[in-house]
Amino acid sequence: MRLMYIARLVCSDEACAEEVTLEAATLAELETLICDCGCALEVIGWPDVAAEPLAEVIMLRVQAASAARRRGEIPEAA
Repeated sequence: MRLMYIARLVCSDEACAEEVTLEAATLAELETLICDCGCALEVIGWPDVAAEPLAEVIMLRVQAASAARRRGEIPEAA
């Protein structure tokens, strides 16, 4: 199954202020989308409702990273 990111975006030009909902394969692709007026689109949120489940919840274990950091396996963040 191919994953897609769906976001609500607004034009960065205050004179335009076009608001759209678009999808992209990566977050980086969402950051490169442009408005019809030629200005950059900025992510302002994620859709409130979806007809079908759009994502699978993945739990990250922060404790494991903390333990690895204490053992010196992961360097401290700058």
